[in-house]
Amino acid sequence: MDKKFPYGYDMNAYIDKAFEQLKADFPWATREMIAEHTLYGIAKVGSRYQYVAFWSNDEGKPEPYPQKTDYEGFLKKLYEGHEWELERANPVKEYIDVPATNTYSCDWYLEIYRIRKHELGGYSAYVQAGNRSAGGSRTFFIPVSYLKLPWEEFLDKYLELVSPGSFYVGRKDMENCPGLKEFLGF
Repeated sequence: MDKKFPYGYDMNAYIDKAFEQLKADFPWATREMIAEHTLYGIAKVGSRYQYVAFWSNDEGKPEPYPQKTDYEGFLKKLYEGHEWELERANPVKEYIDVPATNTYSCDWYLEIYRIRKHELGGYSAYVQAGNRSAGGSRTFFIPVSYLKLPWEEFLDKYLELVSPGSFYVGRKDMENCPGLKEFLGF
């Protein structure tokens, strides 16, 4: 057995392993969220098999680009690369806005910091920030395992996931948000 490819060269084996990890944190997820939308694979590049990402070349044909990773890193790419499928498949049913003590950093303003509950289960944080000429948003799904922790430990893990340095909302903001603790089931 090749140490670099412990499950062989069949991509489905790696999708299955990544899905096992995904399912632990997102019980409502389906395997198709990884299988149908992945841009990763295993391909022979030159004379060797390699983990690759597929991107369209100038003619619109998928072309493999080698990834410098081992199988654990490859599984992590499969696991982490599907946030938009998770969000699309599980609509928001209710949310709570978290007021920030500080909404300005450099020339960026925090516009929205929202904890959301989803129809199929699970929670996410939605953050939107911008300045006069640019902006962006990001969704962070909160692993189910975090919600099984005591409140203080949850906050520790959550703030590792959604770092207050980047998004201006820190521990005190989370602790002082009226109704947040109950909204998250604590």
